[in-house]
Amino acid sequence: MRQAPVAGRRLLGLLLLTLLLLWPSLAWSPGPPAPPEAPGLRAAFAQAAFRSEYDQPGTNSLRRWQAPLRVLVEGEATGEDVSTLTAFMEELNTRVPGFPGISMAASAGEANVTLTFAPLADLPGLLAGYVPGNWGFFMFWTQEEVIISARVLIASDITSQQERNHLILEEVTGLLGLPNDLDEHPDSIIHQRWTTTQSLSQLDWQLLSLLYDSRLSPGMGWLQAQAALGWE
Repeated sequence: MRQAPVAGRRLLGLLLLTLLLLWPSLAWSPGPPAPPEAPGLRAAFAQAAFRSEYDQPGTNSLRRWQAPLRVLVEGEATGEDVSTLTAFMEELNTRVPGFPGISMAASAGEANVTLTFAPLADLPGLLAGYVPGNWGFFMFWTQEEVIISARVLIASDITSQQERNHLILEEVTGLLGLPNDLDEHPDSIIHQRWTTTQSLSQLDWQLLSLLYDSRLSPGMGWLQAQAALGWE
């Protein structure tokens, strides 16, 4: 068997030694630092996640999904409506740790979330509990504070595409477990006053990350959540 030259063996030895010295840093490196806490995050979380806009008085517990969401789109949806929804679903799947996932349903029987696009005058007849006049509206249903299904209505006849894009983001964000509007933060997708914001703010993404934080669980009250998050 032909041996490598001595100089070659020395070079190989030095290379192996260098790799061994560098191995800890090569094997593990910290991810990017977490973004700073958005201003007003804690108050916004208390307002958005522990009450619903149309809840009965006394309802003050956290609600969220545990099973993957399967979405069915029906009615007078445009191609851009569907594109806006699917792009948002991709963002949710990649940007919210702990979120159980969301995708399009393969069939109506598989769906646990339905988005219906229909004329405004038709919306009251599509969902008991719909509050008349709303261009976008959602409701969800729970078992022991775990969200198990949801329904979204969006007016298709009096809205522009930009307005529908906003409503898709707003209503889906709400049904994930942030059902109450925010009085402050005008750039938030769930700001109480009407806007046509086309993307979620940094605050919104941090609210969703908090909502699905592993330290929290469905049914927690605000004081329990504060303690679990170390905010006391």
